[in-house]
Amino acid sequence: MQVRWPMRLVLLATAAALLIAAPVAAGKTRQVSGRQIAVDEQNGIYKMRGSLIGRWTIDTFEESPAGPYYHATGTETFKGCFDRRRDHKCKHDPKGTLSFTIEYWALFASEDPASIIWGSCFHPITGGTGGFAGAQGVLMMVDTPTKKGVETRYIGNLKLPGKSGYQSPVRATKAGGC
Repeated sequence: MQVRWPMRLVLLATAAALLIAAPVAAGKTRQVSGRQIAVDEQNGIYKMRGSLIGRWTIDTFEESPAGPYYHATGTETFKGCFDRRRDHKCKHDPKGTLSFTIEYWALFASEDPASIIWGSCFHPITGGTGGFAGAQGVLMMVDTPTKKGVETRYIGNLKLPGKSGYQSPVRATKAGGC
């Protein structure tokens, strides 16, 4: 039995409508924020608190000669969890590693690293494993000098894949600003 063209078009249109309306593993973007605390600054090891709980490691760091601002680029790794329940624990939360590139700028009063006036860095996610496989997003960090030393705060967004419990329907959105 041969299916006529109009019937084929109806079947194709129905299949396309079902695909468009079906949920996809697009994930949901979550805002993240917290603190980065130095553990061993000489070896680039830090701990993360807030939305991200775990260990942050600077893998590569290359300084760029130019003034008046200090500039460096590199790569970094986070190993831990996204504390989506905000209970300061990793139980039942996405766990794994996140890989980042870094673009860092700072201004110092002198050659002494302790003379920092301000510092800021941009960390786009370049990969992930475990519960972070397929993750996307970016973190921004700001270094602020205090009487107790430099305090580093972060803010950003993290989009996890749908298999981590975040499912969203396909929908058109307006482009956001930045």
